[in-house]
Amino acid sequence: MSQQVEIEFKNSLTKKEFTRLISSLNLTEKDSYLQENYYYDTKDWKLKNSHSALRIRLFSDSAEQTLKTPFEQNLLETTDALSLKQAKLFLNTHTIASKGHVAKQLSVLQIDLNELVLFGSLTTKRYEKKIDQGLIVLDESSYGTKVDYELEFETSSREVGEVYFDRFLKHHSIEKRPTKNKIVRMMESK
Repeated sequence: MSQQVEIEFKNSLTKKEFTRLISSLNLTEKDSYLQENYYYDTKDWKLKNSHSALRIRLFSDSAEQTLKTPFEQNLLETTDALSLKQAKLFLNTHTIASKGHVAKQLSVLQIDLNELVLFGSLTTKRYEKKIDQGLIVLDESSYGTKVDYELEFETSSREVGEVYFDRFLKHHSIEKRPTKNKIVRMMESK
């Protein structure tokens, strides 16, 4: 289990901006990987209404179950590692792990695990570049027939991150755009 405060800044990108950033950051295919994201909530949207989100994420050789909950002006991520076999079993049965830190956090939120339903998924091709100020992430996400592009910047300091992110956008001539979370964009596309 890991638990960490997620401090990140986001900006939607056009395909042209996305491609240009990959080039200017000298990113290649070896800097990318695929992840499949599967989202859960109750039928009456208890997680969404508490500004929280629950997902199972599959990588090529592992998986994880993550609950994001509000924490000050950031998000607290509680994650349990899963094997691919476990994750696929949960996805096939539309359940989640009933033991672990995520289940405990859901209990604190008074979410009954039996009420959770799998309601959507998306696939992301992610490029990452570690720099002194944090982690630059470029995402190309596909859900249904829609594809979108996004820049994320993860950092350990909100103040430093905000200054760096604003400078980064200006340096690359990218308009600052409010960006909804992937789960929201996926839900709105239905």
